[in-house]
Amino acid sequence: MSTKERKHLAPPRYDEAFKAGAVRMVTEQGRPSREVAAELGICIDTLRSWLKAAGAPSPGQADRQNRDARRLRELEAEIRALRKKLEEKDGVIDILKKSVGILSKP
Repeated sequence: MSTKERKHLAPPRYDEAFKAGAVRMVTEQGRPSREVAAELGICIDTLRSWLKAAGAPSPGQADRQNRDARRLRELEAEIRALRKKLEEKDGVIDILKKSVGILSKP
């Protein structure tokens, strides 16, 4: 199909469920808008207009928020792991302190 023929075709119409699903993929799943647009076979500008109509943050802002949220979850998981290790080491130290007290008594 030539460019001239394509210009006369109406743009595809998407139902509201499709639009809402695309918006959720960006806003709730935290996926980059470019990736979602490519996966669904739609223009990035179309997805941006749907995001704007839905009152979602701009795609760049949403992508930053998603990255920040992902990084925050990673850091929280790391903190939990480090706290667990610290508790284990504190337990070992307490056992050693008690055993030193038992061994040093005449």
